[in-house]
Amino acid sequence: MYRVLIVDDQYFALLGLQQGVNWSALDVAEVCLAENVDQAIVCLEQHSVDLLICDIEMPGKSGLELLAWVKQFSPGTLTIMLTCHADFVYAQQAIQHGAFHYLLKPVDYDELMRVASKAITEINKQKEQQQFEALIKDYRRKWEHQLPLLVERFWQDILSRRAAPVLNSLQISANTYDLDLQPGDRYVIALLGLEQWKEDLSARDETIMEYAVRNLAEELLINGLQGAVLQDQGGYNLAIIYVRGEGRLVSPTLEYNCRTFLNTCEQMLHCSLSVYISPAVFLPEIMSAYTYVTEREQRNLVRSRQVFTPDYPVSDKRLDYLPPAAPMHLFGEWATILELGELGELDRRVKLWFSTIAADHWTTESHRQLIHGILFIIHTVLAKKGLCAHESARLKGLMDKDNYPKQSAALQNWAMDCLGAALQLLQASNNVSSAVVTKIRQYIRSRLSEEITRDELAAHVYLNPAYLSRLFKKETGLSISDVIIQERIGKAKQMLEETGHKITDIAEQVGYTSLGSFSNLFKRVVGVTPQQYRARKKV
Repeated sequence: MYRVLIVDDQYFALLGLQQGVNWSALDVAEVCLAENVDQAIVCLEQHSVDLLICDIEMPGKSGLELLAWVKQFSPGTLTIMLTCHADFVYAQQAIQHGAFHYLLKPVDYDELMRVASKAITEINKQKEQQQFEALIKDYRRKWEHQLPLLVERFWQDILSRRAAPVLNSLQISANTYDLDLQPGDRYVIALLGLEQWKEDLSARDETIMEYAVRNLAEELLINGLQGAVLQDQGGYNLAIIYVRGEGRLVSPTLEYNCRTFLNTCEQMLHCSLSVYISPAVFLPEIMSAYTYVTEREQRNLVRSRQVFTPDYPVSDKRLDYLPPAAPMHLFGEWATILELGELGELDRRVKLWFSTIAADHWTTESHRQLIHGILFIIHTVLAKKGLCAHESARLKGLMDKDNYPKQSAALQNWAMDCLGAALQLLQASNNVSSAVVTKIRQYIRSRLSEEITRDELAAHVYLNPAYLSRLFKKETGLSISDVIIQERIGKAKQMLEETGHKITDIAEQVGYTSLGSFSNLFKRVVGVTPQQYRARKKV
């Protein structure tokens, strides 16, 4: 239904136009009348008007002035101008001001109805176009809102090897996500290695705070550069910086941004982290950059709050100065990762170790030690799960003495084949569990009265602290702080139930020197104070 406004300084002319046309046949629900421009403007301000029929010559403000007002303040209103003059100049002025049509007075009502019908048809078209444009605008807004997530998914697919890093095959997706990727572009990966939260955070709070870290990275680390920030499926927080052409100025800007980012994270988010920056690589080589930064983080067990540029030396004496012999001190670490079921991580660790051994340093003794070390790992892990290597025909064959590799070049593949077969046996028996979680919990229980740090726990299981946190959260859904509190409160509940020790003594035995802090935490976790808990259990 439509609304029409008729404007004429002659009252009877208004009534004639109102009554002389069958407006209901045009789906017009209301015909409003105004005797001058001011009255018309009041009506237009109070109601939406679809069609304006207006006399040009009126005392005071003219119809052309009203037409100019409508063009500015009510652009959806179509206008039919009326005049007593057949002079073309009037018609020209009306059309120039945006009038839909021009009619001479006295008005032929049938002609007015035909022109009004055409105007309403045009109004329908304009409304449909406006609705379409509004729909497009709404979807464009939604698309732009989702675009960062789509760009994140684009890079996640590449880093998880769901999509090949080949520009030709990625071009359509890149164009869709407004990524201007060119053959000569290179890419730098910066890994945001979270090291420590100054506050004890739950797993949920850690997830929220990591989101805050990525937002800060988008604001500060990418500042003045082009790139994207994301979290990959392994839990790594990453920034990918696009290096256009030569990109010689990227490195100093990126390093400066990284230092600003680290300082801001420490001040605002109360966390410490390091940033590991890869060399600039072409798109097909981006996985090598990814491996570069993840390995640097894994090997860094000492330095913190650093920006590790490609020329910054990262040394881990356990790895950099390995003797030319089998890695006896790493076998425990490899066994832990096998129990965790992380074959990809184990493959990376084994390859990393082999890459540090020069061929001319390899000896018969180191060859023999490695074989027996791999056998020891497999037998130990399987025995803990109540399994035997002979339960797998493939594993039995690989571990047969006659099938031991004779050449050192074949050792790496044989080692990973054995470890992979052992993992398949564990998975088939539903026996893959987190040795890391078990060891961490046992370690915490043995030191409940002491201060326990994440770095200390990481050293106990031979893992980088940031990597340990990711694995722990993935495995249990809890943060390490959650588990420490869980174990301490669990022990406190047991002692409250089974002993008559003073609550102050119990608090000290589970690591709390302040009775107030212990009581508040106990009530927050359990719902009652330690005194109330003991009283209930005695009833």
